[in-house]
Amino acid sequence: MTSADRPAFAERLGFSPRVFVLCVADLLALLCPVSLIFALRAAFGQVSLSLYLQVFSLLLLGPLLGALSGIYGTVPLPRPREIKALVMLTTLLYGIILMVLFLSQSGQEYSRFIIAGGWATTIFTLPLLRGAARRLFARKPWWSRPLLILDKSDTGRNLWHYLKRHPECGLAPVNIHSLPDDAEQARELLAAAAARYPGAIALLPHCLPKPDTSDLVREAGRLFSDIMVAPALCGGSDMHWLTICDLGIMPTLWIRQNLSDKRRLFVKRCMDVLICLLGLPVLLPIGLVLACAIRLDSPGPALYRHKRIGRGGREIRIYKFRTMVLKADAALRECLARDAALREEWNSFHKLKNDPRVTRVGAFLRKTSLDELPQLINVLQGSMSLVGPRPIVTAEVKKYGPVYEEYCRVRPGITGLWQVSGRNDTSYAERVAYDAHYIRNWSVWMDVWILARTAPVALTGYGAY
Repeated sequence: MTSADRPAFAERLGFSPRVFVLCVADLLALLCPVSLIFALRAAFGQVSLSLYLQVFSLLLLGPLLGALSGIYGTVPLPRPREIKALVMLTTLLYGIILMVLFLSQSGQEYSRFIIAGGWATTIFTLPLLRGAARRLFARKPWWSRPLLILDKSDTGRNLWHYLKRHPECGLAPVNIHSLPDDAEQARELLAAAAARYPGAIALLPHCLPKPDTSDLVREAGRLFSDIMVAPALCGGSDMHWLTICDLGIMPTLWIRQNLSDKRRLFVKRCMDVLICLLGLPVLLPIGLVLACAIRLDSPGPALYRHKRIGRGGREIRIYKFRTMVLKADAALRECLARDAALREEWNSFHKLKNDPRVTRVGAFLRKTSLDELPQLINVLQGSMSLVGPRPIVTAEVKKYGPVYEEYCRVRPGITGLWQVSGRNDTSYAERVAYDAHYIRNWSVWMDVWILARTAPVALTGYGAY
């Protein structure tokens, strides 16, 4: 992308338009909640606006502290890490405010409702407004940095298509090449690409095709202002919880194995139980209404249990609202026997987009994912989690291949990365890839991010059938 394609204000301000938009979104997310809470508090009692100008001015430090924490980097943070950084940023900002009020001995004059309410609401508004900014502007030509992919394997091409479908990542692939085995030809290719795509980021595979890879990496670093090395392009580590460590004589990468940390797993379990208990007063009446609607729509029980594979490969029985007619297995066999297209779809996805067995109420439940509401019982029992890979049946084990061993390390979940990333609009191989990515990169923050995305995905029915 040439400088002519970029908005003029970006050149004058000295940073990219994407960073400018995110800074504005972050400032609005910081100032609007506390302003609304201030107005609400002022409606019930006299508060001085001039007194709170100090609080508002300190909130203006948000983008500066955010830049120091890396939330405006050239390459966006993974969403779970971004949420963690935003929560830490909000907490740090309000910690600074409390420290200033304490040192100035004026804390008694401020409303705890405004300060605490501002912190609590900003934790939600920061990621929400950032997401809104990405949806509004991600397809603008000035949003993304050009990316040159120097790996033409299947994985490199899949990355190309993924970035084209997800411009919110901030990287726009402009070309894809395979690096030649010959060192001189590889240098010529890099030089020609750097001249053709000024300002582009070069994405190199971890396993380069020549023995002395360090020379080629140094050459790429001389020609491109930013280079990335992608271990996943050659079958290496695809984990994003990586930290650079200095052992004195050589840098190393520390890969954190969150699934081996009992403390983090305990936090996940506590979060499951707490959210279920807090949601029961609202979800229980909804469940009763849905159960009555199912019984009125078609004969048969409202609930049914289905055999699935849980953690450790053990058999579990999950609860679901019935969405099909009685004797659905027999009806399925008849449909598949007389329709080759349906048979092929079932063999590929283990689901049917227009399943003739689904009832009217069942179609609504599937569209909104409310058929899985009874699985909260499984979560409280401990056989499932709120977030995790979808529970599979025995026939699907072979489709998971080597990923099945990783699947058995975790409890299956009601929602998960696959469900919020397209669900049935994706292939079964992509579903397995999403499950593998979740397990390898799991963290409490990833669960928080997935739970936050689940509600809008369920309400819009994105990827559901």
